[in-house]
Amino acid sequence: MEKVPEGVPLIVCSNHPNAFMDAIMLGTTMNRRTWFLARSDAFRKKALARFLTFIGIIPIYRLLEGAENLQKNDETFDKCSKMLEEKKAIMIFSEGLCIQERRLRKLKKGTARIAFGSEEKNGFNLGLMIIPVGINYSSTPWRFRSTVHMNFGDPFPLNDYKELYKHDKAMAMNVFTRDLEERMRKLIVHIDNKENDHLVNTVEEMVLEDWSMEAGIDPKNQKETHKITNEVVEVINKIDLTDPERVRAMADKAKSYTDTLKKLNLRDWLLRPSVIQSMGPATLFSDFVFFFFLFPFWIFGLITNYIPYRLPNYITKKSIKHIEWYASINGTAGVFIWQIYYGLSLLAVALIFRNWYLLGAFAVLMPLCGVIAQEYWVRMRKSRGRSNLMKAFKSDRTEIEKIVNLRAEIISEVNALRRSSRKN
Repeated sequence: MEKVPEGVPLIVCSNHPNAFMDAIMLGTTMNRRTWFLARSDAFRKKALARFLTFIGIIPIYRLLEGAENLQKNDETFDKCSKMLEEKKAIMIFSEGLCIQERRLRKLKKGTARIAFGSEEKNGFNLGLMIIPVGINYSSTPWRFRSTVHMNFGDPFPLNDYKELYKHDKAMAMNVFTRDLEERMRKLIVHIDNKENDHLVNTVEEMVLEDWSMEAGIDPKNQKETHKITNEVVEVINKIDLTDPERVRAMADKAKSYTDTLKKLNLRDWLLRPSVIQSMGPATLFSDFVFFFFLFPFWIFGLITNYIPYRLPNYITKKSIKHIEWYASINGTAGVFIWQIYYGLSLLAVALIFRNWYLLGAFAVLMPLCGVIAQEYWVRMRKSRGRSNLMKAFKSDRTEIEKIVNLRAEIISEVNALRRSSRKN
């Protein structure tokens, strides 16, 4: 975040994998007020349009919304120029569309048009700065409590392209767009071949903890593990260029591995050697103590938080068709529904019991036990996973040994490719 310049006109250029969740995170995290460009179809309803305008969102018109609306972009570009003249910051999702993939798509020319148009209007004395941003979600960005890392690149002045623009405007915009694309690609997890998405996700889950420990970093630190994920991607991208058949073979092994896990109702972390070795009386006793002492808090948290926790998920599943919008709608609905439900619950307790001490205790325990209930549920799932693994060992030890060996084989091959990549 320290790379974000203050007191200068700024265009923030980001990839766009997760609908307005991206804008919410950037807008609430950046150290200066930011205005956003968003597709115009979000402004169709007047009430929503007024709200979006109020919070600093500006409509941009695409061909998908009708060719007759494209001329309205002139008004949008003029508004952006005036804001930049006032040394404000504008956020642009330069891909021009929202796709939930771990790669950067070809950038549209809208960013270049706004940037060069603003500088040209001010005789290239505006001092406009451009900063690329990479938003990196884990492989499951639609899930509650998945992780994200926002990676800010080095800002650069548009004046670097001033002379080229005076000589050839089209070429300057093309070169700028190409350079911006290259800068943004370095900030995100970029899998060259879409066919390798599953392979990368599988290998990442297998090696992330071991490679992190080897590098001396915390496996839960997203900023640091982003480097590990990028190394996994780099290894697979490289070998896919030189030996695609080998990558296809690895992908088949990864598919066979995850299919078997699904059939046995297991997760990859259960097959880590450290986890298998730790399973025993001590682990069972630890789980028992955890579940026994926190059981009352879990029950209270479950009863008081279940409806506002599940209702947004239900609404989202019923109303949303595209996965890119799932987290945004679910998260936003959850915020509002929980606050309303919390307020009504406090009111009900106050009217029924008429006791300030009880009301205060309830006000504290309801959200606190909600968090405990979530942690309790996660621990229950992990305990159930260990139980499933032990059952699988008893019922079909041979199949478990096969999948453990397949996992070790995939990791061994990736490690060999990693060593070869480092030498080259």
